[in-house]
Amino acid sequence: MREKIDVLKAVSESNRIRILMLLKQKHLCVCEITSILGLNTSTISSHLSILKNAGFIIDEKEGKWINYKINDEIDEYNSTVLELISNYFSNEPQLLKDIAQIENANRYNIIQLETNSRRCK
Repeated sequence: MREKIDVLKAVSESNRIRILMLLKQKHLCVCEITSILGLNTSTISSHLSILKNAGFIIDEKEGKWINYKINDEIDEYNSTVLELISNYFSNEPQLLKDIAQIENANRYNIIQLETNSRRCK
């Protein structure tokens, strides 16, 4: 019972729902998620940790990047919860806005912008 309650707690926060809906579209790194949601990297990392511990997502190393994606081996309970959330929030304006920003959130452009920003200071 405890694991099921932890799963529900994991999806009880709006930014974690936003992250899940983004990851349903494509795998993303922390900097891309940060760019879309406009939150601090540490906040995003905390949300990702909670979603990972609940079994919703996994991370995969790709060179210097760590990509997050929906767990391909998600259990039936989590899958049902994820499906319900997806259906319930599918027309939520904020989520639609987030999803529309995915293509603009390119890790290479983000890193270049951060590098240029540091040089200007």
